Order: sequence, then structure tokens, then C-alpha cells
Amino acid sequence: MLDPHTIDVLTQYGLRQHVTGPTHISSNTLDLILSRDEQISEQLVSMLAVESMCFSDHHLLTCHLGVPLLQPVTMTYTYRSLHKIHTAAFSADILQSRLYGELELDADGYVDAEVKQVLDIHAPLRTGRCRCGQRDRRHLLDEARQAKQQRWRLERRYRRTGLQSDKEAYLSACSTARESILKSRADHIKSELDEAACDVRAT
Repeated sequence: MLDPHTIDVLTQYGLRQHVTGPTHISSNTLDLILSRDEQISEQLVSMLAVESMCFSDHHLLTCHLGVPLLQPVTMTYTYRSLHKIHTAAFSADILQSRLYGELELDADGYVDAEVKQVLDIHAPLRTGRCRCGQRDRRHLLDEARQAKQQRWRLERRYRRTGLQSDKEAYLSACSTARESILKSRADHIKSELDEAACDVRAT
């Protein structure tokens, strides 16, 4: 069972302990499943089970969490495959277009329309869809963002060349980016905890 000091801490922070039996071979309750008191605990945590494991001195805790799965967020975008344009054929169609005829009064709009018409032939507008990352990147510092961009650039270079030197540079960038991201997230969490230091419920 839980000692009085642990129970006082849970009560202070408004937490409910769902494990009611021992979770260790020494008959102590060392593994906890906690939830807020104001939450409907029966809907959040249910089907709690404690099973003894032959390969560990701790028991296995399993439960069902009443939390809906987050649907992946997708983003739709349009693009043109400009790198696939046949340069000679594109140049020939530009020369044969009305850009080399009489100039319209609305020159800017006229040029845009003619170029778009030729582009629609050689690089038609396509629609793509990608999954947005679930991690919130708003809290990353500029250093972490730049490290991620450098990692992405070196990865593309290595995939293109296959050189050992590019591989080593890419792996080094991966390590740097990982450290920068972890530090950035840790600093953000620390700042949130510092701001909520006087609010027991917030922490």
C-alpha cells in the first residue's frame, strides 16, 4: 500500500491513484496510475489489471484509457514539376506564343496568363497531400529549427551522392539536431513550470 507521505502528495495535487493492490514481489505498491480528481475517472481509466511477470520483480499493469485517438492532420497543396520541363520544347512554345505578338494594355496580366498557359502544357498544376507532424514546432528555438534544416539538407545530399563523407556529415547533423531539439523542449517545459510555480493545480 502507499505510505502516508505519498498519499498527502497525491491529495495536495488533486490526484487519484487507481492501483489498489501490490505491484512488486515484496507486496509494495511501487507502480501507479494517476488521474485528476475532477476527471470522470471511471471513463478515463477502466479495466485495470495487475499480472505477475516471471522475468521481473515488478508486476505488469494494464488498463483501458478512455481517450479518443487523434486523427492525422493532413494538408493539401498544389505544385508544378518544374524540374521535369523539357527546356527546349518549353522555349519553343514561349517563342510561338502571343508574347511575341502585339502587346496588350494590361501587360502584366497578359504575360502571366500566357506563361501560365504554356506551363499548363509542360508542367500542369498538381495537387498533393501530406500529413502534418503531431509535434508542436512552435516551441522550438531558432537554433533547433536551423539544426533540423541542416540535417534535412545533408540527408538529401547524402541520398544524392552516397559518399561516405556526406554520410558522416549527415549523422553528425542528426546528433546535433537531436540535442538541440531536446534542449529546446526541455527549456520550454522548464519555463512553463516556472510560470506555474505558484499554482499547485497547474503543476
